[in-house]
Amino acid sequence: MSAAATYVGKSIAPPLTDEPKATNQHTLCGYGWSDVTSALVRSIGTADMNRALRWSAELVCSEMGLGKLEATLYHAWSVHVGGAHPTWPRLWYNSLHQIRSFWTKSSGDVRAVRNTPVVRQLVAEATAALVLAAKKPLPTLPTSADCFREAEAMRARLRAGGGVGDQIATRRVWSSGSDGPDLRTIGNELEAALRSNQVSRMLFWIIWMFTLDKQDDSPAARERGPSHLPVKQRKSLAWFLIAILREIANEGTYLSVEERNGLFGCLEVTWTKLGDKGRRDVVSAIALAIQEHLMRRGSPMISGAAGPPPFDAIRSAISKIDDVYSGIAEEARRYLLEVPRIVGLTKESEAATTEKRKPKMTSMDKISMMYSLVGR
Repeated sequence: MSAAATYVGKSIAPPLTDEPKATNQHTLCGYGWSDVTSALVRSIGTADMNRALRWSAELVCSEMGLGKLEATLYHAWSVHVGGAHPTWPRLWYNSLHQIRSFWTKSSGDVRAVRNTPVVRQLVAEATAALVLAAKKPLPTLPTSADCFREAEAMRARLRAGGGVGDQIATRRVWSSGSDGPDLRTIGNELEAALRSNQVSRMLFWIIWMFTLDKQDDSPAARERGPSHLPVKQRKSLAWFLIAILREIANEGTYLSVEERNGLFGCLEVTWTKLGDKGRRDVVSAIALAIQEHLMRRGSPMISGAAGPPPFDAIRSAISKIDDVYSGIAEEARRYLLEVPRIVGLTKESEAATTEKRKPKMTSMDKISMMYSLVGR
C-alpha cells in the first residue's frame, strides 16, 4: 500500500495550509459533478476499467460524493447491464450498508472514509463487476410527450371495453379504500403487457405512470414508499408500480430472496439521488429483467442470462486501486495550488485577480499627487 493510502485519520494528501475540499460546484479535483457522474456511467458502458475506477474513486474522495456514487452506479447498472447481471444490485446493496456504517462511525469524516481500505475495496469491486459484466443496453424509452400523444387513443380503447381483465399481482397490490380506480386499470394493463412480452406496451405504461405522478390531477395512491422519504414521495404512483413488479418477481421466483431484496432495496436507498430520469431507467430495467425471466421460464429455447464476471478477474482489475487514490491526492494538491491563478474559474479567484489588477500607489506617489492638487 502506498504512503498516501495509510490508515483512518491520516490525510491522503501532503500537508497543506488549506485542505482540498469539494463544493456544490465541483469535486475534490475541480471537476463538475455532472461531468464526473456522466463520465463514470459512460466508462462502464464502454468497459473502460481505468476510467471507471478513477471516477468512482473521485466521488469517494469528495465531500457529498458518496451519495452521488450510490445512485450513479445503480443507474449505470440499469442503463448498460440490467438483466445481463441481475445479481449485481445485491452486491451493491450489501456494500452500501457497510460503507454507511463506516461513514457513521467516522462522524461523517470523508477523509477517514476514503482512507479506509475496506471502503476502497467495496467500491472498486462493485465498479469492476459492472465494467466486466456482459452488456445489455436499456432500450430507448418513450417520452412523456409520446405518452400524451397516445393517451387519447388508449382512453378510447379502454372506454370501448378493450382493456384487459384483472391481473393476479395487481389484484393483490391495489387497495379499494386508498387507491384510485385508474391505478387498477393501469396496473392491469402494465402487468398484462409484461406477462405477454409486449415490451413497447409495458414501457409505455411505466412512463405513463411516472408522467401521471407529476400531474395535479393524478390518481390517489396509498403510502407505499420507505419511511425515510417525505410523505409526498411515499405516496408516489411509482411505488404502486414497484409493488406490482415486486409481487410478480416473488410469484415467478425471480432470483433468490436475498437477491430480490437487494434489487428493490437499492431502489429504496438511492431513490432521492437517482432523480426523475434515473428512477425511470432503473424501474424500466427491473421490469425488463423480470419479463425476460418469465419468457425464459416459458420457453426452453431462450438462453439464460450470462453469469457474473469471475471474482479473480475483478480482484486482478483492482489490484492497484491505492495508486488511483494516490493520484487523486496529488491532483487535488495541484488543483488547490493552481486555482488562484486561473482567471474566472471561481468567484474567489476572479475577485483575487481583480484585486491584483488595481493600481497600487507608493507613499511617494501619494505625496506627489497631493502637491499637484494644491498647485505646488
